[in-house]
Amino acid sequence: MSQYPASTQSLIDEAALVSGHGFDIVFDASLPVASSVRIAGREGRDRHEIVLRLPGIENNYLIAWQAAFVLHQYKTPETERANLQPNAAYLASVKSELLAMHPGIPAAQREHFTDHVIGGVLTQLRSTPVGMLIDIHLHRSYPELHALQQESLVQQVVEHVACLQLTPEMFPRTLVRANQVMNAAQALMTATLFEMPGIFDPYRTVGMEAAAAILLEPCLHQVFDGTKDRELIDAWGGNLGIETWYRWA
Repeated sequence: MSQYPASTQSLIDEAALVSGHGFDIVFDASLPVASSVRIAGREGRDRHEIVLRLPGIENNYLIAWQAAFVLHQYKTPETERANLQPNAAYLASVKSELLAMHPGIPAAQREHFTDHVIGGVLTQLRSTPVGMLIDIHLHRSYPELHALQQESLVQQVVEHVACLQLTPEMFPRTLVRANQVMNAAQALMTATLFEMPGIFDPYRTVGMEAAAAILLEPCLHQVFDGTKDRELIDAWGGNLGIETWYRWA
């Protein structure tokens, strides 16, 4: 008998069948996020590893999410996978602007600093729309997980709202807005799925509702299986004004 809810176990089983690799669940208290997954076939790994930061009932949803992510990866054609790389030629000017705002960064650390800041936004662009597809799919298909999903997504919204403290005096305006609007889209998704309009109020107050809705709309109408991740990410990049910041590998 499974130790997980039927929904979670069915996703583990389906992802294992489609990928040809089983799953191990491991814990790592130093993990900077609540959960992550290490895909089989990489770094000599024979099985997928779902890594959790702490024990808890909410892990039933996090495990389901990571299994759905693995399933999505294997069902997405290689040509559509989000293998996104920084566009070094264009980003030189963005890096210069960023360094001008932080003249105290030692010369030896400047490259690392700019790569870290810009890379964070590009990682967010690569992962957030696809992650929202998974959240929407799980919400529609696995009502058994709704309570745990709501708890997990609300926690994410609470953590991310701190992005509204960023200002164009701290980082380039385009970078700040891209980060904030992507977080706003995720908050609007949570507000929409669980009929919690109040959770979006911090973003609504600063006038981000229209921009967030533009990003959320294609996710609500995208098909989970066989989705065109690159097309979705390009649409987000264009709307955020950072489509020239990356290229497809």
